[in-house]
Amino acid sequence: MHEEKIALVRRQIEALAAAVASRNIRHVWVVACGGSLATLDPFRYILTAETDKVNAAEFAAELPKGLGEDCLVVLNSQSGTTAETVRAAQLAKERGALTAAYTTAPESPLEQAVDFPIYYYDDPVNPYPLLLSIFPEVYQTVFALLDVWEGTKRLPIMETAMENLEEVCGRATASFKPEALEFAANHRTEPIIYTVSAGLDRCIAYILTNCSFMESVWRHSSPLHAGELFHGACEAIDKETAVVAFLGIGPWRSVEERAVKFLQRVTDKLTVLDAAALDLTGIPAEVQDIVAPLVLHAIASDYCLRLSQRLGH
Repeated sequence: MHEEKIALVRRQIEALAAAVASRNIRHVWVVACGGSLATLDPFRYILTAETDKVNAAEFAAELPKGLGEDCLVVLNSQSGTTAETVRAAQLAKERGALTAAYTTAPESPLEQAVDFPIYYYDDPVNPYPLLLSIFPEVYQTVFALLDVWEGTKRLPIMETAMENLEEVCGRATASFKPEALEFAANHRTEPIIYTVSAGLDRCIAYILTNCSFMESVWRHSSPLHAGELFHGACEAIDKETAVVAFLGIGPWRSVEERAVKFLQRVTDKLTVLDAAALDLTGIPAEVQDIVAPLVLHAIASDYCLRLSQRLGH
């Protein structure tokens, strides 16, 4: 059953790539709301094409100038019914843009509004393999488009990485379980927990803030940019401020390292999730820097899960 769904997703991505190849796409817009928007960040960080990210409500309220046939608009809504995202898709298609959308819901309003739906799966009762979840599908789509625009053949490399991602994430969460339990015990009464990150880690920090700390366990949080930390936000951090900081292994690591060194001096409640400590065996070396955030995401999600268990919520 899963093999059929994996094959379906790959055909959907291939169909989108073929359509992109047939048009002179000059601009890519990624459009959604909340965590759905954050999961589309790899389009901006990995694609060499000009790419912008925008909230669906803002996109629909003020359509980008130049939106037309030379644009690709990629949307995401788990339910397929997010009103702002559906409206954004309809308006983009009316302007002649090529449209694609990720959704868990076939025959939803969003699926009906776009040219190319790509299904992902999120069923906690009957869980699907991680390969069929949103991030792996986004990464594979991005590499399919790179192959179109750059004439490369790198999609199989990313497919291998995503096929092995579940095993890698499982090792990582098991390895960090003691730290996750300690985090939950130490942070059960914290009123606010900041997150600090840069580069591609920004999307997982945003999800940890908005979807995990705020939405799931009702704790105040704010995602701070590691570079911007020094231009105002640092003044609000003291010994009692709880912060979760990310360290990637990509080119943005130096920005995050500077923030971590500062935070180590000013707060006694710093948690650092460092990709350099991960066992990434199974992920091809040439894509480990951009795949590592997904492994950090799995660890961060487990930290929040342990916290929710402590809180009984």
